[in-house]
Amino acid sequence: MRIIGGKYKGRRIAMPQEIRPTKDNVREAIFNVISVHVKGARVLDLFAGSGAFGIEALSREASSVVLIDNSKSCIDTISKNIDNLDDTEAQERARILKRDVHVGIKALSGAKEKFDIVFLDPPYYKNRIRKCLKNISIYDILAHSGLVIVEHFKKDVVPEEIEPLMLKRQLPYGDTLISIYKSSKF
Repeated sequence: MRIIGGKYKGRRIAMPQEIRPTKDNVREAIFNVISVHVKGARVLDLFAGSGAFGIEALSREASSVVLIDNSKSCIDTISKNIDNLDDTEAQERARILKRDVHVGIKALSGAKEKFDIVFLDPPYYKNRIRKCLKNISIYDILAHSGLVIVEHFKKDVVPEEIEPLMLKRQLPYGDTLISIYKSSKF
């Protein structure tokens, strides 16, 4: 797997064995849709796995990226992938947290952090999407007009709305569906 765009385009990304990585074409499609929102954005990558989404955002000039996963092997892989960028500035813009995503969301809220883009890729078939969206809303970590990008199995039913998040668009890619939510806060 490789970084598909930006400053680090073409660099390899290591993968932990226990994850289902986002395919390059799906990641590329997501970034094509959200490209105007990435530069200067504060990005949160939940269930980060290899860190591919967060690293892709760094490559495309996101101002900061927080990557959360509860697996030690995933955290080790993310750390290795960011170190392999061999760029101190990128390493300073990335923060890796080993914890449950719900605990992480609550902690980020307590620190008054807000994110412009939240990427959510929970394990398939675990029915975690609704709870994550609810916690993103309850703990108010999404910036005004922020986006939540959810990667999930195409047969998973996702909510149309979890106030203030509104489902705006869905993009199918084989068995994968990308659901894009936008904050409707004013």
